Formats: sequence, C-alpha cells, structure tokens
Amino acid sequence: MEPLLKVEQKILLTIKRIGINGEGIGYYKRQAVFVDGVMPPEEVIVKITEVRNNFSKGEVVKINIKADKRVKPFCRHYGVCGGCQLQHISYEEQLNLKSEMLKQAIDRYSGLDVNNIKFGDMVGMNHPKHYRYKSQMPVRNNKDGLVTGLYKKESNELKEINDCPVHNENLNRVNQSILEICEKHDLRAFDSKTMRGLLRYIVVRASNFSEEIQVTLVITIYNHALKAAAKDIMKIKGVVGVGISKNKDAKNVEIFGEEVEILEGSRHILEGIGDIKYHLQPKAFYQLNPEQAIKLYKVVKDNLDFSKDKVIIDAYSGAGAISMYLAKYAEKIIGIDISKESVYSAKHNAKLNKFPNVTFELGEVSKMIPKILSEKIDPDVIIFDPPRSGIDDRTLELLQKNTIKKIIYISCNPSTLSKNIKSLSKNYNVESITGLDMFPHTSHIESITVLNRK
Repeated sequence: MEPLLKVEQKILLTIKRIGINGEGIGYYKRQAVFVDGVMPPEEVIVKITEVRNNFSKGEVVKINIKADKRVKPFCRHYGVCGGCQLQHISYEEQLNLKSEMLKQAIDRYSGLDVNNIKFGDMVGMNHPKHYRYKSQMPVRNNKDGLVTGLYKKESNELKEINDCPVHNENLNRVNQSILEICEKHDLRAFDSKTMRGLLRYIVVRASNFSEEIQVTLVITIYNHALKAAAKDIMKIKGVVGVGISKNKDAKNVEIFGEEVEILEGSRHILEGIGDIKYHLQPKAFYQLNPEQAIKLYKVVKDNLDFSKDKVIIDAYSGAGAISMYLAKYAEKIIGIDISKESVYSAKHNAKLNKFPNVTFELGEVSKMIPKILSEKIDPDVIIFDPPRSGIDDRTLELLQKNTIKKIIYISCNPSTLSKNIKSLSKNYNVESITGLDMFPHTSHIESITVLNRK
C-alpha cells in the first residue's frame, strides 16, 4: 500500500493535541503527523520530513492561525537545543496541557475509566525559571578552545550554551569558570573520533539550602594537571568540593563511572528542607528542582494517615529525602536503593537528623522487599519512586501476592505509570492521581498516584 504522504510534501494541518515528547499532533486522513514548535488549536502548513507506516513527521512552514496561548520563547537557544520543548506555550497553558497529557496516557494504557479517577490540579511553579540545581554538561573542543552546552534534539551535535535560563544562575557561572580553568591547565575534551583527550562532562550540583556547590569532572584517563585544576576550581565562589569520575567507555550512556574520587574539599554538600538536613555525595539521587520536590513530598504526606500508615517502605529511596521528610510522623521507615552512594548518603542523613526509626537497605527493590517481609516486618505503605522504566515485573508480581494496604507511586513517565497501574488495578483501586510540573517548559510530567488494596 502506497503511503498517504511523501517527504517534502506540504500539507495543511490542524493541531489537535500535544504528544508525550512535547510535539504537536495533527491528523492527515487519520494518520498522525508530529510537528515540533506548535500547539492546539493552531492551523499550520507543514512540510513532511519523515514518513513511517503509522505516522509521519513534519516541520512548520507557516502558521496560518496562531493559538491565543502562544508566547515568545524566553531562551535564545530554543528550537536548536533539545532541552526544552514547550517554551512557545504560556506557562499556564503548559500546566493545562500536561494535565490532559497525563489523563490521555492513563486512558490509553491503564484500561481504566478516567472518569472514575480523581485527578488533582497540576502542581506548577510560581517562577518557572532557573529551577534546575544540577547540570551535566558535555564538553567539546573547538577552534577557540573548550566549550560546553546541550545536545540538539535527536542528535549528538553539541549546541554551545553558557547561559541556560532553566539552570540555577550559579550553575551557569561555575560552568564557565571551570572551562577557563581547564583551558589554563591544558585539559582537553575527549574526542570520540580520535579517542584523544580526557574531559567528557562537567557535573555541577548546587544546594538551594546552603548555596554550597559540588563539582565533578567526568574523565577518560587521569592526568596530573587535574589536581592543580581542582585547586583552582575550589577558589570559585561557593565550591566546597571537586571530584573526578573515570568513565572511559565512549558508548556508555551513563554519565558517571563507578566511583568518584575527591581531589579537593568535601565529599558532600549540604541540602535541606526546613530543619531537615541532607548531605549529598556526587552520585546520590536528589530531585533537581528543590522547590517542586518539597511540594511533591507534601502531596505524599497529605495522602498518608499516620494513625494507620505507620510502617513505610520507601522504594528507590535515593539519598533518603522522602524518608527524612516523613520520619517525624511514621513509626518506622525502611528505604531501599541500588546505588551505594545514595544508600551511604541516606544512612548518614538518618544519623545527621537523629531519626532512629529510619533505616536503609542496599539492593534491588524486587529482592529487598521479600527480604524485609521475611523478617516479619509488615509494612502498611510502600512508596515507589522508580526510574522512567517503572516498576519491574518481578515486583509487580510480588504486589499481587501480598496484602500491603496502600501504594503511593511517584512517576516521571505517564506511559509506564499507566501500564503499571493496569497490572496493579487487579488488586488495588486508584484513589487519586496528582500531576506535578517538576521540569517546566519541557514535556516531562511527574505524578503521584495513590492506590488502596481492594
């Protein structure tokens, strides 16, 4: 069968909705056409750039009818950098569209009637700029020296950026200073074509609580000049520690190597929420948007009844942020994480905050939950905060067989959330789903789902 569309063909398209990756979606004779940089209900002329069996992709030639909620992007790199997808849409409308995207995903993949599910309002930010407190910037060589930035969409081509408006201002400042210091010490970026050079990424984490800054240089090979460079980086305002992490596998999608060696200063920075303190090591997981993280933890807390929800398992616990936040109210909390640095940080944080009722276990969630249950511990609630891949099949199977009364599922991927809900709904009722905008101006959607045992 001959395809409906051809590459280079121009068509008139009405944008009906926003897709999960932030693209506008319209339909040509019932075939979906994906177009970046547009929004419903715009009418656009599109040039087809790619044709597949079930869908096509296109680029905007002209916008005939603009949406009322269209705005001018505030970043000069928007449209080239692949970091943000929604800056052309007013922030209020972004929240509305993300609410719809979340409902659509639940409707499409969960098998449940969304009309019977209570959806909370999308939790947004008051000032949705400079919200990101950690940057992981790849480094490249050019004719003028070292540059850093972000990748273009669906590309390994680097767009030089030193003024990202979603990064905390300290990150932009520190990244630029680090580049200058590395230049001074003749540290060159790794080139995957020639397999020469040593710098791969500059990772900078800033604290919203203490304004301390942590720097990690991801390298391919050790060079004695790194020690001298680290001493100079320590002179940058706010920097309290400089480390290196060796990752020489150019095909490895992970940023960090297995270990982080501290060259100068402290191994951790101080983060906090109110009177709760967190010491964070370089590889320890902590939410990148501290302001929204607090709102997320509050939603979790508000959905717990501590007269009944006394014993809690915090699965994928990271550095223990949620566990510490709930520690004052719960009888016992057991955190689980597969990252050694995260568990080390979490155990340290429990001691730091004097929470004897909070403990942490190192290992896979699917293996550690049965271990905990075998020790005659009867949890009332399990809080899941898994990676984008969602809860693994083994854990889902375990939940079918066990009688844990409540699950609170924190998700960063509506599609995998919906598929996991489909499995869980055999034994659990979905009480509520609340969306939260952890990363404004991007297509990412965080959500908190509350499930109760039938």
